[in-house]
Amino acid sequence: MLNLSVFPDLLAIGGLVLVFASLLRRTRQTRLRYWLVGWVMILVHIVAQLLYFNLPALDRVGEAVSLSMLLLTSVAFIWAGHDRRSGWVHGFGWTVLAALPDVAFVVLFAWGVQDRVPFLALTGLAACTAMSLFRSDRRGARPRERWMVGAAVLLAYVGQATLVARAALEPALIWMLCWHYALVAYFFWRGADRATLGVSFTTASFVAWALVFPVADALERWLPGLGIQAEAWNLPKFMVATGMIFTVLEEQLGAAKHAALHDPLTGLPNRRLFTQRLDAALARARQEQGGVALLVIDMDDFKRVNDTRGHAAGDAVLAAAAGRLQSRLRVTDTLARLGGDEFAAILPDPGDAAAVAGQIDRLVRALDGGFEIDGERVVVQASIGAAFFPWDGADEAGLLAAADRAMYARKFDTREQPTG
Repeated sequence: MLNLSVFPDLLAIGGLVLVFASLLRRTRQTRLRYWLVGWVMILVHIVAQLLYFNLPALDRVGEAVSLSMLLLTSVAFIWAGHDRRSGWVHGFGWTVLAALPDVAFVVLFAWGVQDRVPFLALTGLAACTAMSLFRSDRRGARPRERWMVGAAVLLAYVGQATLVARAALEPALIWMLCWHYALVAYFFWRGADRATLGVSFTTASFVAWALVFPVADALERWLPGLGIQAEAWNLPKFMVATGMIFTVLEEQLGAAKHAALHDPLTGLPNRRLFTQRLDAALARARQEQGGVALLVIDMDDFKRVNDTRGHAAGDAVLAAAAGRLQSRLRVTDTLARLGGDEFAAILPDPGDAAAVAGQIDRLVRALDGGFEIDGERVVVQASIGAAFFPWDGADEAGLLAAADRAMYARKFDTREQPTG
């Protein structure tokens, strides 16, 4: 009689593979590529289980493939959270090669080898390859963090070697799988940009997946009559998959929100976010009886740059100018691009008129020297007008109008100045 107990898992994981393949086509994230590889390995793991449950002649081959895929899945997931920028061959490929001693350990176990010597040798070789990877990879983490993780991995292999030396080969294998998936949880958490609900849920699910191996073994040894169904131990896998999908959706929603509030060329707040922050600054100033300065910044004769050098060069100048201007402002200030070559800056608690005049001078001088665009020097200057709340206006419209008038007056004065 066929044992089809894992067939529902086969269908479920097959569906997840299709979901992650679709997400990869839509987003082209490097991390998703490694996730997809991991879930394909889990699919192979389940197919191998189906084989050795139903074909006694292939039980050792099936178990070896099944356990190897489970181990290599953790490698793929670790790499997804460890360094998304590294190349497929030189990064992930070398990591898989470094995991081959662990895979050989699994294969020998599945084949029923009882001699402890090869297991000890493979454990030592795996520890050496892991340490060499940590020493050569200087991109992922700070040196102190890298050495702490490396020490934890080394201790994990010491524990594995201790179990092997005591002829506890199955506990050694269970420990290997447990700490590999615990490492996945760590790298998933550290590799996330923000500690969102999806990231927290997925990290906790990876921890649960890691604990499945020792907990299931302990219950089977000490409480064999408890009768926990095998499907219960697969629950963390599906929790991880759900968390991963949720994390991708969170990131896409966050990216959409950022795009709705920021200028795509410069990355600065757009007019919508500018209005929100100006309203918040004015509300706070009214409550605390403070002040707000609004600066309107216009690039002088910028049309000439577009006409003579092309719009691509003009866009490059705007992006570079935005970076220069931003670097001269405080962290509490807001620089926004209102459109075209027009920028605006919100200065909460700006100080007196002399302080604002000094700030304007720093912004103007930030553009001195021009910009290197396509091997050529492009020089632009800016005219800046200031308006003060509450004296020049009580709301956005009044302040913008006053700052515009001041800016055009400054631009006119500059043009009228004799050139020598």
